[in-house]
Amino acid sequence: MLVIALCIFGLSAFAQDTTKTKQHLNEFGIDATGFLKQYLNFGNTAQFPTYYAPTYYLTYRRHFSGGNLRVEVGGDYTDNQLSPNYNNDSTKYYDHAYSFYGSIGWEFYNKISKKWQVFYGADFRFSQIYSKDDENYSNDYYTEGSESKTQILSLAPFIGIRFNLTKRLSILTEASYSINREQDNNGTYYTPLPGATPPAPQGTSQQLLKVYTSFSQPLSVFIDFTI
Repeated sequence: MLVIALCIFGLSAFAQDTTKTKQHLNEFGIDATGFLKQYLNFGNTAQFPTYYAPTYYLTYRRHFSGGNLRVEVGGDYTDNQLSPNYNNDSTKYYDHAYSFYGSIGWEFYNKISKKWQVFYGADFRFSQIYSKDDENYSNDYYTEGSESKTQILSLAPFIGIRFNLTKRLSILTEASYSINREQDNNGTYYTPLPGATPPAPQGTSQQLLKVYTSFSQPLSVFIDFTI
């Protein structure tokens, strides 16, 4: 009986020690800017309300001793069928679009008090934006559609500040300055209408390359929790 009691006591002590030393290394965050704007009336008026569309919906951090690996993702998708401009047109037209925004980076951090922390680092960002509208306008012979595709690669140093509400819940915001390389592909195409005899015009195509910088102010607020 003494041996059994000692074993039970040892297992209990081990379990308590494991609980005490458990580390929470995974951190998730959601963009709460729209929520704060809605209920705290930041930048809104009753006559002209403003709507906030976040770039990144979800963030993830993996904590290491020397810093944090961070990942951000966001995006949208649309696929709508359009009504034809002419009643005798049986062609099905669609408005199709999607966007994806992602980033991966590394951040360092410094505690400036028990509740406040400053973090800084750099992200590599990738954006893909696509849209296709089959029915921009119609005349007596054809319907014009448009298609565009944009790809953006960015390197973005950033600096931010975090306020720890509890040991596992915090609120944070950051600013960044990015160097961007953008590749645009735009074009038009034509769909003949029923009974149209003239041939539809030839579609157009255009490619553009842009290099520019952009500054993101610390206007987005994230609420993060660790598990």
